[in-house]
Amino acid sequence: MNSNKAELALDEEGPSKSQLKRDAEALQNLGVRMSQLKPKQLASLELDDVLVKAIEDYIKLPNSYAARKRHAQYIGKLMRGRDYPALLRAVEELENPRSTARPGSAAKPVSPTARACAKLLADVATTEEQITLLIEEHSKLERQTLRQLCRSIFSAAKKQDSAAEKRARNKLSHYVSQHIN
Repeated sequence: MNSNKAELALDEEGPSKSQLKRDAEALQNLGVRMSQLKPKQLASLELDDVLVKAIEDYIKLPNSYAARKRHAQYIGKLMRGRDYPALLRAVEELENPRSTARPGSAAKPVSPTARACAKLLADVATTEEQITLLIEEHSKLERQTLRQLCRSIFSAAKKQDSAAEKRARNKLSHYVSQHIN
């Protein structure tokens, strides 16, 4: 009976203090990334005037570590409650020099390779089913190779090793593109 009360108390507390700090740091980092955008790109993100002013002030700060850190915290505070994933995607599109798409514009058509990789990596639980479907469509693909490549991506993501995850994604994309095109 007491263990049930303890479990309920843990559920009602919400995110841990460490998770809250990670979230705050992610918002701060995104704010710093936004400060590196051109003014025209920043305007395309449709941010409120207070946040835009804070980002512009960050750019004008001297190269003082403490001042920049405090101001990054302020920007992070202003960004609370915003749709972080959508804002992150928009900033990544603007930072990508190869991207011709801008926020609010129509998306480019997705290649068959990218579509196949997205299906494989959509959910860990459905990866095996997606591998089976992909092999049925393209018999040149090998089940074990696809499993290993997907597993290495999920493993790198779990370890939060973005460089290893990117390498593994590139390997999967290259392997799939060689055998379905």
